Amino acid sequence: MSMPPSLIYFVERLQGVSTNTFRLETQNKKTAKAGDIISFDMPSNAILNLRSLKVFCQASANAGSATAGARLPPINDLVERVEVSVGGIVLSQGTNFVNVLNEAKRSLGAVEVDACLGHPEYVRQKSYVNGLGAGASVLSTNKNEEYLDTDPNYFCIDKFHGFLDTAEPRLMDTSLIPDMKVRLYMASNNVLTTSEGTALGSAAAKTSTPAFEAGFLKSGTGGAAYELANIFATVECIGLADGTYDAMLSSLMSQQGFLEVPYKSYTTFQETHSGASRFTVSTQSLDRVWVTFRETGFNAQAPPITIQGHKTSGAFIRGSYSAQDASGNGTSIDLGLSQYDVGGVLNTDTEKYKSKYFNFAAPQPNMTMQLQLNGAYMPQFAADIATLYGMTKNSLNGNKALTHMSYDQYINNHFVSCFRLNLPDSEFSRNLSGLDTRSVNLQGIVSTVGATNAGGRDNLAINVFCESSECLRVGAGRTIQVIS
Repeated sequence: MSMPPSLIYFVERLQGVSTNTFRLETQNKKTAKAGDIISFDMPSNAILNLRSLKVFCQASANAGSATAGARLPPINDLVERVEVSVGGIVLSQGTNFVNVLNEAKRSLGAVEVDACLGHPEYVRQKSYVNGLGAGASVLSTNKNEEYLDTDPNYFCIDKFHGFLDTAEPRLMDTSLIPDMKVRLYMASNNVLTTSEGTALGSAAAKTSTPAFEAGFLKSGTGGAAYELANIFATVECIGLADGTYDAMLSSLMSQQGFLEVPYKSYTTFQETHSGASRFTVSTQSLDRVWVTFRETGFNAQAPPITIQGHKTSGAFIRGSYSAQDASGNGTSIDLGLSQYDVGGVLNTDTEKYKSKYFNFAAPQPNMTMQLQLNGAYMPQFAADIATLYGMTKNSLNGNKALTHMSYDQYINNHFVSCFRLNLPDSEFSRNLSGLDTRSVNLQGIVSTVGATNAGGRDNLAINVFCESSECLRVGAGRTIQVIS
């Protein structure tokens, strides 16, 4: 039909559809700490909604100190690597540091964290998780952020950045493939933050040179650790009592000999940047290159960093309102003051923090950057930060405006650069249009000018994520092949 669907009267019916959600128990343990592995067996002989997989847990952090308290990051950031295997063959086995990739995408608005179960914001003094519930209390100087077994508070891990989030079709018939297993590798304890005080940060509390605002006034002693408890997962399974679907799959299999399931894979490179950082990748379709910078000391636990423009100390109230304060009536309460206009322009009249582990800052405000891919340059000139932002926005699906941050915040807290190498929005049509580097084994270089630490920030730890499209080929007799 030549008419658009918005003008056509029609309806399609599919008979025999049923859906249900199943609970998956872990294969090895109900609790997990830093460095542990959580394993799940996915249901077989069912049509799985891959996007529906969610891992539920309870979480707690402990500073192990009588003078400091620990804080949890967003719950998705507690997973450092996601491994999916089919019949013992690992898909996307190069995908490490998925928590860093998750925060990089979140910085650009490409990923959202669920406010109810994702623990999206850092807690300073009173938790928004159970702040009004039973057992709620003010987190004092040495009180940790803990949600123990006795509390009815659960969190959810639902961002996996690989096969589970991007495979098409998203409704996958597991009767066609061998057993599927999912393994989650837990991150190190360095993703946590610690502090010896809960007072709002100020210009006197800095974390680097030139300095970032410290979210809490006093730094912690380090040594914090986290633990997950009561871990289980859920997944939606679809039933389809219709022979047409089976006949269609059988016909496709007989015509071309196999079925193809495209999905995204990320190859990760991390090193200390000194003007030129190299990476190499061999893939049938290199779609994007993501680049982030962090301080070389990002692995050391520190208090949360205040996002530029948001509240620090400086606005007080005094009076009967302070009756709930531990010091009693008449005590001044610091409500905090926005670093921009005191009215809170761009919604900055709020508290908002990031961990030093996930803070992405430009090494120098006047730096330039350029990719070199086997001798070809992208872009064709050394791009400054504003130009890099424009290219990054153009590289995201939908090319939407990033309304949640200012230029100052982009430089200091959200400096993530993305270079798209495939056709715009080609993922929606399952079109593999990126660079085919299998015959040449692409040698890439991230080249910067003015990004050294001489007189500037010590942000020289670089992460490069090469986003590529791989295919899982499914043949007769549950045979599989990975085309990378």
